[in-house]
Amino acid sequence: MSRPAVSVVVPFAGDAAQALVALALLRSLDVVGGDELILADNCGALAPHIADVTVVRASGERSPAHARNAGAAAASCDWILFLDADVRAPAELLDAYFEEAPGDRVGALAGEIVGDPSAGTLAARYGATRNFLGASAHMRHPFRPRAAAANLMVRRGAFEALGGFTEGVRAAEDTDFCWRLQELGWTLELRPRAAVGHAYRTTLRELRRQWREYAAGRAWLAQRYPGFSPQPALARVGGRLLRQAPERDLGKDPGPTEHISYPSPVPGPRSSGLERLLFLGIDAILAVEELVGLRRSNLLREPR
Repeated sequence: MSRPAVSVVVPFAGDAAQALVALALLRSLDVVGGDELILADNCGALAPHIADVTVVRASGERSPAHARNAGAAAASCDWILFLDADVRAPAELLDAYFEEAPGDRVGALAGEIVGDPSAGTLAARYGATRNFLGASAHMRHPFRPRAAAANLMVRRGAFEALGGFTEGVRAAEDTDFCWRLQELGWTLELRPRAAVGHAYRTTLRELRRQWREYAAGRAWLAQRYPGFSPQPALARVGGRLLRQAPERDLGKDPGPTEHISYPSPVPGPRSSGLERLLFLGIDAILAVEELVGLRRSNLLREPR
C-alpha cells in the first residue's frame, strides 16, 4: 500500500536501560523512504548521534509535552506519530494508520492502546484490565472526543496551527491538545487497527500518584473549558459497586476508570473472582486519591 511519509517522535526521560527499550521501539517499525525516527531526549542521557535514529535534545522543562514539541520541531514529514517510550508496537503500525485515507480536515488519528495481558503485579493487571488509556473509550467521551498521546498520529499542519502541546503542566496536555484541535475545526478519527500494547504502573503507590496527577489535570481542564466538569470519583466507584452505569450527562467527565464500561477491540486479561474484588478495593483507594488530586495544582511549578 502507498502511504505518506511519517516522522515518529518518542519522548524519553529515563536511564540507559530504558533508552535501549525506546530505541528498540523505534527500530521495530517498518519504515519506507522519507520516514523519520526521532527520540526526544528530555533528560540529556543519550549520545547526540545514533546511526538510524535522530536524537533531539529537549532540555529545559522536564515534561512529555515539551519533549514532544521539541521532537516535532525537528520533524519534516506531513504526519507526525507520537508514541510513548513504554509502548510495544507492531512492525506494521504506520501502514495500519493509513489503511483508510484521512480526509482533508482530519487533524489527528487516534491509535488504539491495549493493556499488556502478561502484566505480572496486581497493580499492573488492574491497569491492563481497566485499560484507562483505551482510545475507543476516550473517543466516546461525553464532553468531546479525546485521545492519549501515547499513540497519536497528527497532521503537521494541524499541529503547527495549535502551536503544539501545552507545556508547563503535569497531566491532561493530550486531552487539551485534542479539544483545541476540534475547536479550530479539525476532526479526530479513530484507527482501532493501529494498536499498541501498554504496560501500566506496576505498584499501587505508582497508581495512586498517577491518579492524583490525572485528577489535577481534569481540574485544570475544567478551568479551561466551560461546560466541562469532573464527575466525582466516589460516584463512579459507587456505580460500579452497585453494578450500575455511571452518569453520562453532557459535560460530565467519566474519569479514567469508567473505560471498563466500553467494549475493547482486543480482549484484556481475565481476572479471577478474588482479583475482581481486589480491583474494586483499588477503585476505592484511587477514588480517594482523585479527590485529593482535584485540589492540587496541575502546574509543574506552582506559583508562590
